[in-house]
Amino acid sequence: MMVRCGSCRTQFDVPGPGRFSCPVCGSVNMVRAAAAPGAGPGPAANSAPPPPRPPDPPSPKITCETCGFKFIVGSIALAKCPNCGAEVKTGIESEEE
Repeated sequence: MMVRCGSCRTQFDVPGPGRFSCPVCGSVNMVRAAAAPGAGPGPAANSAPPPPRPPDPPSPKITCETCGFKFIVGSIALAKCPNCGAEVKTGIESEEE
């Protein structure tokens, strides 16, 4: 029986109902027994699961001009490098200026 991983969407073969780890990402997937034909109304046995939600946008990173360390910043105009302590301009205009 071919199933699709709920996390990474990879298809893989399983012998039947049970709990199986995805061979690609390792997520545990629960495989249930197929409904008998003519079992009545309800969710279709062959309906595809909804598509995965889009990934979150990446957080903005800046590079310290002094030491080259890359780090994530928020909405501030000037940040202190966590590696060397140098003040780094983020390129974000502050509302005070």
